[in-house]
Amino acid sequence: MAGILTSACVRAARARLKVTAVRQIHSSHDVVVVGGGIVGLATARELILRHPTLSFVLLEKEKELALHQTGHNSGVIHSGIYYTPGSLKARLCVRGAALAYDFCDRKGIPYKKCGKLIVAVEQEELPRMRALYERGVKNGVRDLSIVDAKGIREREPFCRVGEAPPSSG
Repeated sequence: MAGILTSACVRAARARLKVTAVRQIHSSHDVVVVGGGIVGLATARELILRHPTLSFVLLEKEKELALHQTGHNSGVIHSGIYYTPGSLKARLCVRGAALAYDFCDRKGIPYKKCGKLIVAVEQEELPRMRALYERGVKNGVRDLSIVDAKGIREREPFCRVGEAPPSSG
């Protein structure tokens, strides 16, 4: 997913931004965005959308955009079940997932919302599973469910309980 998003962002950035190789910049700008990864490109995009007359430059040390972590991550959109309820990280994760799916829908970028199955293999893990479920609910993760052993035994014979956040992709 992130690889697809990255490709789309890079194509969009190249279409809208003047990409120039320079050794030194001798001009003045309102804003300097440092880094041509997903965060830098998203920042540049928002600057263009919110402030079309703003003068800015995006600096990237490599010859192409998105060559480092952006282009080498797992490609997962996290649902927000792991973060402390009410924390900025939890709020941004849940909101960011919704925005990422909305962006893909609007731009016609294909993705698969495959969900995630978190399993307990020992009885002692069950309270942690329940706590994780409750954390996800408090964070506003949609469509969470507890899946009993019968419901998932065909997939994983050692699984006693599972959590299935379908908003993970």
